[in-house]
Amino acid sequence: MKRFVTLLLLLLAQPVLAAMSLDKIIVYLDDLPNAREDIVVSNPDQETLYLQTEIYRVDNPGLPTEKRVRVINPDEFRLLVSPSRAVIPAGENKRFRLMPLDRNLEKEQVYRVTFKPVVGELKSEKNALKILVAYQVLVFVQPEGGEFQVSLERQDAQLTLANHGNVNAEVVTMEYCQAQECKPMETRGRIYAGARLLIEDEWVDDLTDGFFRLRVRGREMKTVELPL
Repeated sequence: MKRFVTLLLLLLAQPVLAAMSLDKIIVYLDDLPNAREDIVVSNPDQETLYLQTEIYRVDNPGLPTEKRVRVINPDEFRLLVSPSRAVIPAGENKRFRLMPLDRNLEKEQVYRVTFKPVVGELKSEKNALKILVAYQVLVFVQPEGGEFQVSLERQDAQLTLANHGNVNAEVVTMEYCQAQECKPMETRGRIYAGARLLIEDEWVDDLTDGFFRLRVRGREMKTVELPL
C-alpha cells in the first residue's frame, strides 16, 4: 500500500532549499490607491509546484498582546494577493501581486503572507517522505510620510530602545561610543511602532556618559546617535 508523509516547515529567512524560492521576503507598501508590489516565486525543482497563499493580520505587533489573525472572510480583506493559488511548472516562475486596501492609516499595519506548497500526486509505490517548505513574507502597509522615532529610555535598572514613531525600525548594528572609541554591541532587532527593544548587553546597565550609535533600517538606512 502506498503511504505518504508530508512535513511542512515555515521559515522567515532567505530560501535555502530547493522546490521554491522567493525574490523578497519583506515588502513595504503605501496606504495609497494603486500601491502594489510583486513577489516572484520560482520553482527550480523537477516537479510541478502547487502553491496557495494565506494572509495573516498582525495585531499589536511587538507587544505582549501581539496576535496573528488569519483573514478568511472576504469582507475583512485589507490586503489582496493575486493570484491566491497557482500551479508553477518545473523550472518556471510566477508573479504574485500584493495590493493594500488600507487608507489614511495613522500607524502602519503589519501582515504576514504565507506561500505554502500543497501536495501533488506522489508517483511511488513505496513509503515516502516529501518535505514541503512554506515561506512567510512580512508586509508593512505604511501611512504617507510615516517615520520611526527611536529613543533611549531607562526602566528600573534596564535600558531600552523605544519607537515612538508610526512605522517600524530595525536595529541592524549598535555600538557604545565614548570620546573617539566605540565598542560593538550584540543588541539588534526590529522595533515596531509603539514597542520597545531591551538592550541585552549586561555591561551597559551602569553607564552614565557617552552615547549609543545605531544603524537603523526602515525603507532607508539611517544612523541614529542616542546620548546617555
